[in-house]
Order: sequence, then C-alpha cells, then structure tokens
Amino acid sequence: MHTRDLIGLMKNNNDIFPRHGRVIFMKNEPGYGRIEVKEAIENHELLRLLLVDDVRESAAIMEEGRHYELVFKYTKDFTIAFDKRPEIKNTLLLGGAGFSFPKYYISTFPDKHIDVVEFKPQMYQLAMQYFYLDELYADYNLTEDIRMEVFIEDANEYVKKTDRKYDLIINDCYISNRMDDDLLKDAQVKYIKKCLNPGGVYMMNLITAIKGAGSMQGILEYEILKRNFKNTDMFACKKEMKAMEKQNTILVGTDGEW
Repeated sequence: MHTRDLIGLMKNNNDIFPRHGRVIFMKNEPGYGRIEVKEAIENHELLRLLLVDDVRESAAIMEEGRHYELVFKYTKDFTIAFDKRPEIKNTLLLGGAGFSFPKYYISTFPDKHIDVVEFKPQMYQLAMQYFYLDELYADYNLTEDIRMEVFIEDANEYVKKTDRKYDLIINDCYISNRMDDDLLKDAQVKYIKKCLNPGGVYMMNLITAIKGAGSMQGILEYEILKRNFKNTDMFACKKEMKAMEKQNTILVGTDGEW
C-alpha cells in the first residue's frame, strides 16, 4: 500500500498507521538540548526526522530505494554548486547531523570525495542507527573506498588546523535553530577561505530574513563574505515566503565565477 493510501485511511482511523508521529528515540543532553528521532507523514511521504528542541536538523525518506534523497529545500539548494561548477571534486561539510547531504553526495557523484565534520559523536551514531548511514557504508563499500571521511570535532578547530584543500565548503553547523556564532565571524571566514582551492566556493545555510528587523544577521554575514571574496550571492530558499520572514537562506562566497 502506498503512503498516499495510508494517509486517506488515517482520516477515518488514526490507528491504521500508528507509526505516524511515533518518537523512536529521545534524550536530553545538558548544554545541547532535547534530541528526538520521530516518524511522520508529510507531503505523502513517510519521513524519519531528527530534531533538537523541536527544530528539524535532518530527515530521511523511509521508502525503500529512496533513503539517500534530499528532503529539505535548503539542502537541495546546496546542489546549485555542482550545476555551476561540475568540476568540483572535494567537498567539506561542516555539520553532519543525520548525514542527509553526505548520503546524497556519495550516491550521486561516484567521482567525488567529501569530508564531514560533526561536533557531537551521538549525531554520527544516530545517523548510523536511524538514518541509513550504515546502509550507505555497505552499498558503497566506504570502509575500503574512502570517498567519505568523518571527523568528530569542533568545526572551528578543524578549519584552523587542517592542511586539506577543498573545491566546495558547506557550513551547516546548527544546534536547534542556533548557528555556531564563531563560524560567522570574520576571522573564521578567513580560516575557511584558507581551506579552499583557488576559485573554490563557500556556501552557508543561515536562518535570516531578507529584509526588515529579522535580516540583521544575514546582512552582517553577507558583508563579511563581501570583504573576503570577490563574488558573493545570497538567496532565500523558499521564494513563496515574505522577505521579512526568517527562513533558510543560502549565502555564497567565491573568488571564481558565480
């Protein structure tokens, strides 16, 4: 039975599909927040969601054969980099959470490599247990074919000390709806740029409004990127939302063409 049919049945009997809304993991982490893994039907899809203090950190489609698809619009917008720069080979993702983007990346680009920096080891464990990361390792033999490497450490420290160079760096370091403030500072953007190959691309997900009182953080961060890169861009992920509403917004910085 397709998920669409199950939704129709649920309107008449909420017990037909008891997994809708089911919490399968929950833990309060002092200084971090309440971590939950739950299941829900949205837009005719059965999803597994990773939440911190009720804010969505990651998601996976539970239907067989679709575990590696991207769910959130802003993660899909990261793929614009590959449309503009198909020559990208090495990527760094700051903030792994449920590893939705690395799963898409590995399953889509057989000739590319990705490094993932995740601060909290439990996130990596949850991705393995509930978000099909173990399946990805098996399907693509990632224990031997090292196309993905995971670093459990603070992203600020990683960009300071690493000597690796990347064609694309994506910053998605969030705890609940709070981004790591240090990564937004001018000094850290300079460290991030140091990790880019010449003409490489830096992209970040920032929850901000485009205009109005809620846009201040976005404006400030965009100015930092303009000071550090020759070419910059900034666009809201959901065009249907009003400019004064806060939402996922992608900021881009590069010394190459964009």
